[in-house]
Amino acid sequence: MTELNIYGVWLLDTISIKTVKRWVHRYRLEKHLNRRPQPGQVRKLNEDQRNVVMQIIEDKPFLNAAVVGRKFGVHKNTIRRIWAEGGHFHRFAARKPKLTEEQKEARMGYALENLTRDWSNVVFSDEKTFQTDRHQRLHVYRPNKSRYNPKYIQERQRSGRISAGYWGWISMYGPGELVAVGGCLNSKGYIEILEDILKPTMALSFGGFKDMIFMQDNCSIHTAKICEKWFGDNADLVRLNTSVNSPDLNPIENVWAEMVREWMSIYPRNLQNLDSVVINIT
Repeated sequence: MTELNIYGVWLLDTISIKTVKRWVHRYRLEKHLNRRPQPGQVRKLNEDQRNVVMQIIEDKPFLNAAVVGRKFGVHKNTIRRIWAEGGHFHRFAARKPKLTEEQKEARMGYALENLTRDWSNVVFSDEKTFQTDRHQRLHVYRPNKSRYNPKYIQERQRSGRISAGYWGWISMYGPGELVAVGGCLNSKGYIEILEDILKPTMALSFGGFKDMIFMQDNCSIHTAKICEKWFGDNADLVRLNTSVNSPDLNPIENVWAEMVREWMSIYPRNLQNLDSVVINIT
């Protein structure tokens, strides 16, 4: 290197003479041109403390970063950064109803019983209320691809009361009927819907109830004695029973979700705009 002509290197590489001289001088002193280690910013927590911070979120994934930060005398962003480096990222917790072991077994039994069912002749019905959810969503720190790990799920109690804004049914052939429901729906009002809406529209769509199956959830409105009597008097309408506290796998939920997306994109959100969304969906 010392035998090289400095000006020749400068002309060859088109870099400044000052830069070439500096690198030649460094090579003469250190005998190499490797990148020197960069000191960087000193970490606020040592390795042992960082391990403790990671263990905390492993044991308590719903813990607030600010609380942990105050304990160690650092900002919450420092704690979040340590958790992220350890593979735990800030997410909204998935929510599921809290189930007993018996209810879990009933769900599994129902799934196995209907595993090979032909769903093409099933009519799915449901009610939907368009109200703001009062259950606050919790923040959770968890690894990727662990959304439904029980450790990171926010459990909530499931209410059996329904105050519906709309009632509708669908089948594999598309939307059937969607009607507005004024006020809180009760069993008497539900029977009126079955009698005045469901039966006529199913008869119009399928030519009757033969080979068709009607599916509803286990809400108390549907299972009331007067509803059971109505179904007994209309035995030609076959029902598909669901397990107690059954999972909400009704495909009509996709219709409700689309209505919510459409409605939330409209401002102002009012009943008139909601009605226009219903017309577009159906």
